[in-house]
Amino acid sequence: MIYCCGAYHTPSRVIIPADSFNYTDRKLEILICPNCNSLVAELTQYSLIKQEFERIRPKRKKTFQFINSIENGEWREEEIIKFGTKSNSSFIYGVNEQDKSGNIKQFAVDFNGVKKLVKVIQNAS
Repeated sequence: MIYCCGAYHTPSRVIIPADSFNYTDRKLEILICPNCNSLVAELTQYSLIKQEFERIRPKRKKTFQFINSIENGEWREEEIIKFGTKSNSSFIYGVNEQDKSGNIKQFAVDFNGVKKLVKVIQNAS
């Protein structure tokens, strides 16, 4: 089932790509959304490195290119966005963490969990 436009839809086409040395149990589901008429694809695969299932969706403009690269075995991970992320929206929030020496580290974190160190406040004592 593929989630689009606030509901789950049954895929119109399912492709089972060959397993690679990093991924097994791969399944590509393809759908033309009945509400917005856009092409939606979602790849589900088991990562042997992380020991968990991953759900991956391409960027909307690159969906057709993503499907062709999966069918031809030329898939590259940098062309996609993981399902549920907001990496295009550039939203960040602040996180403060205190280390063992009492210094406070301020991080800028995006919704993908990527941290960037902004500033370190030295312990006054």
